[in-house]
Amino acid sequence: MKKINSKSLLYKSGIASIDQALLSGISFLISVVLIKTVSKPEYGYYSIFLSIILFTVSIQNAVINTPLAVLLITKRRDEKRKYAGALFFGQYLLLFPLTFIGIIGGILTYYFNLLEPSVSAIIVSISLASIGILCREFLRAYFFANETPNTVLTIDVLYFALITILGFLAYIFFQLDVAVIFLLMGLSSFLIGIFFIKRNKWNFSRSDIKSSYSENWQYGKWSLLGVTVTHIQAYSYLYLLGIIVSSVAVADVSAARLLLMPLVLAQAGWSKVILPHGSKLREKNRLTKLFKEQVIISVAFVVVTISFVFVLIFFKPVLLNIILSDKYANSFNYIFYWGAIFSMGFISLNANLGLQVLKNFEVISKVNSFTALLTILLAYFLISSNGIIGGLIALLIGGTVSAIILWYFYTRATFLKNQLTKSA
Repeated sequence: MKKINSKSLLYKSGIASIDQALLSGISFLISVVLIKTVSKPEYGYYSIFLSIILFTVSIQNAVINTPLAVLLITKRRDEKRKYAGALFFGQYLLLFPLTFIGIIGGILTYYFNLLEPSVSAIIVSISLASIGILCREFLRAYFFANETPNTVLTIDVLYFALITILGFLAYIFFQLDVAVIFLLMGLSSFLIGIFFIKRNKWNFSRSDIKSSYSENWQYGKWSLLGVTVTHIQAYSYLYLLGIIVSSVAVADVSAARLLLMPLVLAQAGWSKVILPHGSKLREKNRLTKLFKEQVIISVAFVVVTISFVFVLIFFKPVLLNIILSDKYANSFNYIFYWGAIFSMGFISLNANLGLQVLKNFEVISKVNSFTALLTILLAYFLISSNGIIGGLIALLIGGTVSAIILWYFYTRATFLKNQLTKSA
């Protein structure tokens, strides 16, 4: 029997898929619990504030994690330890003051009755939770970049166990609401993160923090713009729905998206694996191999998504009974739209990742800026006239335009670089 190569893309992708399935399970379980226990408007608030947390993670990915995935492989062993440690601890120089501001802001909005008490509580909880959540996200990115996905899986298994235990205790002894859920996310992430940070024993100085962030910023400045406009493109419909329609509409569309959550996190898992893998192929001048792999996986993802959507529709009565409830029956009207959005989103993502490997962050940012603006404008007018479906159509159009433009630039850059390599 042939021995399994632990460094193979297939093996690492398999581990990443298992890891993302686990994370999908956690997110799925949390959403189901909230759907069953809180009101529709409050579940809408959960969806909105979760997107804000995801935005902070995206900022971290842009400035820290994505350059880390691209640059770590170029460093020697001692340099890796200084580089990673400086990035990790350096992020808290900004995060701690922002957390303090968020807590004070939440308290003031409650004291002066500027927002609903539940919303003020959520603001305080996500401010605190961000410390732990960003800690765990960095560790996941570091171990993926270091090509040790088994460690990432261990981190997330422990996270799953801890948040399940704490969530069960909170359900028994306290009122389980959105603010408590966010606090448990942060606390569980922080406790797991501390354990793995101590094991790494990173050595660095103040100058290492400055040099590491200066190096990252060469790519991170464009990536930051890119993730900002990408987030706006991906979630503008959610914010506009909440403003133009209601948080109940946000709850309906979020419940539909929830059913396809495994596909969302599969995309995230692929991103973690393909960046270090693609960077290695770049160093070996094998970019055409990466290009072919991304085309194949894009086609496969679309086929899986279409099949999954039909399965969800077929089992609608069962899913309403077990996962959702009768008050979310309208959510199934949006399943096909989400399937198309996820399919086009993954196609666009693959070109985006390929351009990141090629270090073409400027191109990504400019393209995403254009498509984000297009999506926002379409979402505003289409939501005003067609409600939820209008917002989903805007997302689909924006994703399609993004995929076409990004694949054009990625294809051109890949084969141009390949020709230059051959002629050199």
